[in-house]
Amino acid sequence: MIRFIFLVPLIALAFSFTGKKELKFTVEKPPVSNHELEDTLKINDLTFADFFSPNGDGYNDHFIILNVLNYPTNYLKVFNRWGETVYYASPYLNLWDGRSNQPNAMLGEECSTGVYYFEFNDGNGNIASGKITLKR
Repeated sequence: MIRFIFLVPLIALAFSFTGKKELKFTVEKPPVSNHELEDTLKINDLTFADFFSPNGDGYNDHFIILNVLNYPTNYLKVFNRWGETVYYASPYLNLWDGRSNQPNAMLGEECSTGVYYFEFNDGNGNIASGKITLKR
């Protein structure tokens, strides 16, 4: 018997192949350890997604930081790979849809697919930074 396990952000799906042409699915509890969740960054009560796809399908169209509303004096800066600021919001309210809002050549334009870097200040002097993958 060959067994495969795929981790999905909220659930783990496991299935196995037997000698017969039969496919079995079972739903298991998600991993408890933060170290096993590679698609998020957790700091205190904030959870930063590292991927979003602003393609207008209604799923993952904005960069989300869970519990960001607990920090009303926060700000978010997003940089491209050359260190240029492509997005800035103060306070950040989970509204970045992958467009630049900075006065540069990209103002109002869609940012291209790729990896971006962010700096988030919670307004209390704590700064978090990480990467965001944008896929259209």
